[in-house]
Parts: sequence; structure tokens; C-alpha cells
Amino acid sequence: MAQRTTAQALASSSTISDAAKLHPVDREVGNRIRVRRLQLRMSQAALGAGIGVSFQQIQKYESGVNRVSSSVLYAIADVLDVPMTHFFEKLPRPGKGNTKGIIQRADVRQDFVATTEGQRLVDAFLALPQKTRSKFVALIEVFGRNDL
Repeated sequence: MAQRTTAQALASSSTISDAAKLHPVDREVGNRIRVRRLQLRMSQAALGAGIGVSFQQIQKYESGVNRVSSSVLYAIADVLDVPMTHFFEKLPRPGKGNTKGIIQRADVRQDFVATTEGQRLVDAFLALPQKTRSKFVALIEVFGRNDL
């Protein structure tokens, strides 16, 4: 049995730890790119040429080591003739967390800004010098804490 050198051991251990650090979404998107490319019997070089990158970059996208930007993913979807959603189909839908309170607060804020009073407040706030705005917010927070 051949002994591994220290460099080989470090390289393989860093590969394992690097793989563990990859985000599951990046891995899944990369895998979906690879599967579709293989379905079309397209080489990494051909896909790379289609979007203007090297085959090595396609390898990195497919392994999830490099994240795919939205513009590059758009180009990949075009070359692979699939909708953008194809790359996310097997992922759980986002937003299944407890966001009800956040959505309610956002709705209240949106409703307030749509009122005449809200518009007046926004206009007056935006008319303040930048340096004064944080002081104004602090003052309003004090009024909000105390029943004056």
C-alpha cells in the first residue's frame, strides 16, 4: 500500500472540508446544469463557448465550487434551452419559514406610506439634510416610547 505524502493528505482533506462548505443550492444548481448538459450530449467546452467562459469554469459551476450569477444562469438556460426555473425545481420553496410577522409589518408600512400623512412624512424627511435624518429618527423613537 503506497503511503500518501503530506501534501496529498492536506489536499484531500481540504477538498473534503471545502465540499462541506458548499451551499446546497449552489450544488443543486450546478448538478441541474450538468444533468441538462449531458441530456443534450453537450460538452463542457461547448457550453462554455456558448456563454463565453472556459470549460474549467463550467466544471466549477457544475460542482458548485463557483456560484453562478443570475446573468450567467440566464445565458446557461438559453444555451441549454430550459427556463430559469429548471435549475431550482427540486429545491424546497423559499419562504416556508415564519415570515408572517415580517409580511404584516411590511404591509402596515406600505399602507401608511400610501396615505396622505405618510407621503407628507416621507417628503418632509427627504427634505432634511442627510446629517439631520438620524437625529430626527432618534427623536421620533423617543416620542414613540413615551406617552407625552
